[in-house]
Amino acid sequence: MGDFGDAERGILAFMTEETEFVFQNKKYKVILSGKPTCHKGEPKTDIYILAESEYDKVEIKISYKKENADFIENKMSAERAKQLFGINWELIIEQSTTAIRDKFEERMLIYKNKFKRTEKGAITLGWKFELLNKNSGELSGKMLLTEEQVIEVYAGSNLSEDKRNAMVCGQVIENSGIANYILMDEDVHSAQDVIDKMIPITEYVKLHPNIYFACKALNYRTFAGKWDGDRPLSVQVFWNAEKNKLVPKLVYDKPLMIKGNEVAGRLLQYMKLLNIKTTDDIDDDNAGTDRII
Repeated sequence: MGDFGDAERGILAFMTEETEFVFQNKKYKVILSGKPTCHKGEPKTDIYILAESEYDKVEIKISYKKENADFIENKMSAERAKQLFGINWELIIEQSTTAIRDKFEERMLIYKNKFKRTEKGAITLGWKFELLNKNSGELSGKMLLTEEQVIEVYAGSNLSEDKRNAMVCGQVIENSGIANYILMDEDVHSAQDVIDKMIPITEYVKLHPNIYFACKALNYRTFAGKWDGDRPLSVQVFWNAEKNKLVPKLVYDKPLMIKGNEVAGRLLQYMKLLNIKTTDDIDDDNAGTDRII
């Protein structure tokens, strides 16, 4: 079906007004269909369908995912985490990262030489946070969520009001942005195909009860003098100068509240104090950590 947008448009093309399909042993006719939108970001529903039978009306709100899609949420921010996980979002993330604390404590933080995909001259500022549907990478683990919380993540029921009550075909429809079905099959050729192949989110979660997180490093590249933006960090490296040595401290209890620019500014302050411009200037005399490659 081509790319993601083409796939969504293809599904909507099957669901034009007056299209008929059988759902839960009743014949329905589409009254309204469209892609829910909001002012900023996206609702969880990708395809909204309102249909009626001679007995009732039904709202079918589909979250469409490519079969090979790993990401549930990347570029996680504090605002988004609160929407996905509810009021205890900070504790949920902190418990998840501290569950693999030993892996963080083993990570190299200063790269005098290139290592795997990390370039020579990198100093780690902290780790970004991503949600996936499978374990991925060394700093990865299972989110400590209840079944109800997993359902909320997929459905989007904790999202902000404009994402829940999204705009469809020029009108705000209450709860249109909260998905109730998932479609992962790209091989659909009719409205009936869509209906037959979509899965209720509650059933999908029973089949796939786990959500995983992955933490990806944000590094200061000393030779380029750059880092990849002011990204929220789930675990931060607070660099300090102690006894004329550059010393790191890992911080777990402020997930996504502190961003890359703040941590980088702190590192640069202490690098300047210790006359360190690049990792070439780091040696046993001024390094307060043995986590160096």
